[in-house]
Amino acid sequence: MEDAGIDDKRLDLEELLDSIAAEGPLDASNTPSHFKHAQRFMTEIEALGALPLLGPENTTVHDRYAMHISLFGQLAPYQYKAYLLDPFLEGMVRPLVTPIQKMIHLVNEGGERQGEPMNANGNEVFRMLYIVTKTRGFKTVVKFLPHEVADFEPTFAFFCKQNRNDHVNWEIRYMLLVWLSLMCMIPFDLKSIDSGASKESDRLPLVDTMVETAKSFLDCAGKDRDGSSLFLARLLTRKDTCKTYLPEFIQWCKEVMSTKPAIFQAIGILSTLCWIFKLAQREVLLPIAADVETILADTESRENFSSNASVKKLIVKLSQRVGLCLLKPRVAAWRYQRGSRSLVANLQSSTDASGIAFNNTSMTIAASETDDDEIEVPDEIEGVIERLMNGLRDRDTIVRWSSAKGIGRISNRLPQDMADDVVGSVFELFSEDVFPGLDGKLDITAASEHTWHGACLAIAELSQRGLLLPHRLQEIIPWIILALKFDLKRGAHSVGSNVRDSSCYVCWAFARAYSPEILSSHVLELSNTLVAVSVFDRDINIRRAASAAFQENGIFPHGIDIVTVADYFAIGNMSNSFLNVGPEIASFSEYRLNLINHLVDTTISHWDIAVRELASESLAKMVTMDYEYATQFVIPRLLPMVQSLDPAMRHGSLLSLGRVCRALKAHLGTPEDQWLPLSVCEEIAGVVAKTPEVLLTGFGSEHIRQALCVFITCLSQARWKMDGTNLHASRELIYSTLKRTEEPLQRLAADTFNAVVDAFDLSPTEFEQCLRNVDPTAERFTRRGFALALGEIDYGRKSREGWLSRAIPALALNAKILTPAEMIAPDAQDAESRRNSLNALTNILRNLDSRLQNVVSSPEMNSILKVYFTAMNDYSVDHRGDVGSWVREASMLGFEVMTPLLARVDWSLPEEQRYLSKAEYTQIISILLLESVEKIDRMRAIAAKVLTTLLHTRVPVESETAMDHDQTEYLLDVPHRDKLMEVFELESEINWLYPGEVYARVVSFLHLAAYRTALLMGFVVSAGGLTETLVRHSSACLIEFVGNLAITNTDVGVDGASSNANTELTLVEFGNQIMKIVEQYEGQDRVIVPLLETLNMLLEAGVLLLMEDEYDFAPMVKFVRRQTIKCKDVRKLSAAINVFCGLCGLGGRFKRAILLELLRLLVHPFPKIRKTTADAMYLMMNSSADEPTPEGEQAAQLIADTDWNLAVNVVTPIRDRLYPLLGLEKPAAAAAASVPGSRFPPVRR
Repeated sequence: MEDAGIDDKRLDLEELLDSIAAEGPLDASNTPSHFKHAQRFMTEIEALGALPLLGPENTTVHDRYAMHISLFGQLAPYQYKAYLLDPFLEGMVRPLVTPIQKMIHLVNEGGERQGEPMNANGNEVFRMLYIVTKTRGFKTVVKFLPHEVADFEPTFAFFCKQNRNDHVNWEIRYMLLVWLSLMCMIPFDLKSIDSGASKESDRLPLVDTMVETAKSFLDCAGKDRDGSSLFLARLLTRKDTCKTYLPEFIQWCKEVMSTKPAIFQAIGILSTLCWIFKLAQREVLLPIAADVETILADTESRENFSSNASVKKLIVKLSQRVGLCLLKPRVAAWRYQRGSRSLVANLQSSTDASGIAFNNTSMTIAASETDDDEIEVPDEIEGVIERLMNGLRDRDTIVRWSSAKGIGRISNRLPQDMADDVVGSVFELFSEDVFPGLDGKLDITAASEHTWHGACLAIAELSQRGLLLPHRLQEIIPWIILALKFDLKRGAHSVGSNVRDSSCYVCWAFARAYSPEILSSHVLELSNTLVAVSVFDRDINIRRAASAAFQENGIFPHGIDIVTVADYFAIGNMSNSFLNVGPEIASFSEYRLNLINHLVDTTISHWDIAVRELASESLAKMVTMDYEYATQFVIPRLLPMVQSLDPAMRHGSLLSLGRVCRALKAHLGTPEDQWLPLSVCEEIAGVVAKTPEVLLTGFGSEHIRQALCVFITCLSQARWKMDGTNLHASRELIYSTLKRTEEPLQRLAADTFNAVVDAFDLSPTEFEQCLRNVDPTAERFTRRGFALALGEIDYGRKSREGWLSRAIPALALNAKILTPAEMIAPDAQDAESRRNSLNALTNILRNLDSRLQNVVSSPEMNSILKVYFTAMNDYSVDHRGDVGSWVREASMLGFEVMTPLLARVDWSLPEEQRYLSKAEYTQIISILLLESVEKIDRMRAIAAKVLTTLLHTRVPVESETAMDHDQTEYLLDVPHRDKLMEVFELESEINWLYPGEVYARVVSFLHLAAYRTALLMGFVVSAGGLTETLVRHSSACLIEFVGNLAITNTDVGVDGASSNANTELTLVEFGNQIMKIVEQYEGQDRVIVPLLETLNMLLEAGVLLLMEDEYDFAPMVKFVRRQTIKCKDVRKLSAAINVFCGLCGLGGRFKRAILLELLRLLVHPFPKIRKTTADAMYLMMNSSADEPTPEGEQAAQLIADTDWNLAVNVVTPIRDRLYPLLGLEKPAAAAAASVPGSRFPPVRR
């Protein structure tokens, strides 16, 4: 049963793996360089190995689980650098395997504890041994396992006792099989080991049992299948077993595979055969090769195996090993050899007798090899090669990779003419489904990415083995260059990243395999293509692979400089690679034109819009380095592309053409018609007018519009000459784009509007059109776009005098939450329109800057300020949530721009002429403090950022001594600046997105009278919210703070008339502030419901009851009662009920009045409210500090025994029985309970 406990908890390993993965990929900063946990790990693993494996465990499930998690957690970071464990492997394996070895002998037949089962500690030891094996690999770990002859039979006997249906402790079976596979290699005849062997027979009972047992595990789905495959192969390939047992096993495999085996059994059989052909001697394998070929043919013909990657991979692997068996082992004498294949020989031959180095890279022929004419190639090899060639086309990478390695290995044993045919067949794979295009280039859109990937892998394998002779490089390199650019869009995804990656591998292999002299004729095209791919490819792994291939070739021009610039990290960021690394490499003339051509021909037409945008920016940077080439070749090639029917090509070429024209105009500084033909200038100016309408309205039109907006912006900023028709077309495009539904497109259109207005001015008619389009009667998307456009106009120009006085009211109306009477259109109420209007006002002020005093009058500024203040109360909600937060965010960002701007202007003005008073500055800070304790994380962070900016804004240097003001280094004169700046620091470490760091630091500001009411409201809304983390942190801080307050000023120790009384908060003043919030926000459930929740928390903590004698609670009781009248909000009613019960602690007439209200709620129409009231009353009565009375206990019992979910007419008589028990008089139907000093309004029942 304890094992089951461990098994349940093993699921938590997934959580551990997730946490490791969450740390991100290993890089130079966090990759381990040594096994830093070695000492601790060794201590813990020795402790695990010291546990008793038989009898009582002496450990709990929790102990074993904790030990397992600790050890696994220490090994997990070394999964990708397992070689770091090598010095410690013996110390890891021995403490685990030694007790297992002893235990096996003890429980074996004749042992001291014969037949005794292994306990749960043993399971954990095997599990840990498997984890070490999995981390480092069984081939390495098996070296440290014992392989004594005496262990062979007992270990197998112990393995036979394992339950193969135990799917939890499969690690035991796997590790025993791996161990047995090692023991099979003992150099003694098994007859001397098998206690049941007979001298007269060649058969061994032990081997018979082992083979049958191992065969039974070949159909398992887990790792024990892999272990049995290895064990069987080791056993059957021994010299003393192969003649008898191997043919029998092959025959059994034929029989099983000729039927319809399960998929796992087929995998197990094929895997075993692969191991056999890897381990056995060639003379042993030749007799069975034909039978294995039959098995392969049967397996291939099965339809149910055709889609299984593992089966296909094993077919390819086994097929190549059969082919290698049929061919005599040899190294091709005709292969190209760069130096010596032996490192020692290479070093010895690298210098002559005089010590002078010489180049030993010539092609050599091994004299000891036999001539190709003497090599006999069996007919079966043709079928093997055909299978491998088909494997290169397979859709699964593991099949293609195995096929490529097989092609290389088999070609190494073939005569030159046959191997050359194989190389030619690989070359032909590239031309499948490739057709010449109309432009003379090859069209690869129909080509299979799987075929190209497999072909590239095969080429790499052939070249690394020297089997791709130098004279064939001129045939393959053009295909490899094409493969480096293989990137096709198919449906909703792209294909080709594996092709580009494998082609980089080919280039790397070329550099390793061929001498510089051989590659010298291909240097230019290879280097240029590799550089382009390493900088401009979309995928980070491809860029890095291309960079590695470039680095491996030491013959490329400026190689060291480029490798330094395009290093591993520099090209890791796509933006940096395109915008910085690319232009820097383009400074070398050898690469410049190719990089430009690559961008124009390939990258600006890429299917990914982000790549197209970066490519256009990079191209604009490069063309200035060779403006003549840009004007004579680049622009003429881009012009036809902007009229292409391919949306991607049209989009990318529009972006590129606009940015190239702007860059060249800025670089040359002369009119465009001086460096471009007039006809080309006019054609560029007419691009927008020639754009078909269908491209601007159909599917994907947002991308074309975005490109056209960028194009118009660039031409406007370049002051490109446009006639009236083209300018009108550009303006119409901008206006129609401003009406689109996509917000990013509207913002871009607004920026374009700014550029056009700045370059070509704006007529009064067009300004009137903008004003009409922000009217509440306009469609909401139109209002959003044109509000942004109004913010882009420079109102400081003399020709636009009076425009601002018309724009401000229009934007103010659009930023306002409309009343029902003002709702002219159904969609007039729009949060995005309000947000954009505020952003427009902010942008207007930002653009005016120092001219503000000359353009904006004080009344106009007051109306703008009123818009901002009103926006801070926008808490509107729709199906998307708190959409008002967008408006409040825009308002806060407006304060960030407006407040320092006005303060600088006010600094030089007399007080009566200033735009903002000190009270208004204080109000701004108060609003921002409120938002800094908001329930929305994003809003808190923005408010903190804006507050920090405002508090730390300094006085302009030229103004500090010019004016006769109080000299201070900070611009804003607000109360308690120093205390605020202690929290809102420029280099603050506070994470404003995390409530735990925010509220504890800000709560002390409640002592500051200037900000108290606003800040308290923020705390109330957060503490009474719904988010568990937010409520926990905010309420805890508030309760602790209020609990430490003095009750009155007298308790503080200061005179009530003292100025300190103004700043030091007391408990009574806290209660007054709560009632101020009630007076201001009653009727707004957004505030009132959280307020009730907060009051309940404070009452439960006993904080408010501390001022029972000093504070008049009557207004608070009446307020809570008002919230229950005609209310249907369950959350609000529940909160009010809890507050009522908390206020019952006041006792006296308050308690009597509250009890009457609670009894009224006991017959509320909602069953949930009746039940909530009953539960609250029961808890209140049982936790009361008053002396219990028999009547009170009877009332509590009656409340507890009643099912308040029953109908109202059923529970009403029961409720009536509570009146006398609680000492209350049942009120008349129209009467009301009284509160000291007042009467409640009557309540109808």
